Amino acid sequence: MIVADIAHAAVHLGPGTQRIRTRCLARRGMLHSECEAIEHVRLSPGACYELSGRTGTEAAWYVLRGPVALLDCPEQPQRTLDDGDLLLAPDGQDVHLHGGPLGAELLCLTVVPASVSSRLPARRPDLLSHN
Repeated sequence: MIVADIAHAAVHLGPGTQRIRTRCLARRGMLHSECEAIEHVRLSPGACYELSGRTGTEAAWYVLRGPVALLDCPEQPQRTLDDGDLLLAPDGQDVHLHGGPLGAELLCLTVVPASVSSRLPARRPDLLSHN
């Protein structure tokens, strides 16, 4: 795992006062890691964050501070997520989030699906002594 400098967030500007701040807290650094990335996302009030799902990854979105509206997702149409809620986005699914009246803060864990991780090399310590 490569742990990134979290001091500076990328800021995406939207219409009016909409701002989306993203920070990559950690990114996969090894081929045989199931975890792709851990990201911190802050949405200003009313900001829309539209993410195209990437084939071969799944995402778990944890709401640190809400509310945030989940839009246009066929499995969970227009729904409000609050503090402590968890949204699971299956392999390649798009996610459309809309910050509530006070904005929102989320943590996203992106991983490879079981169909991929089951083919990765085993990770276990080498217990053989090397003399």
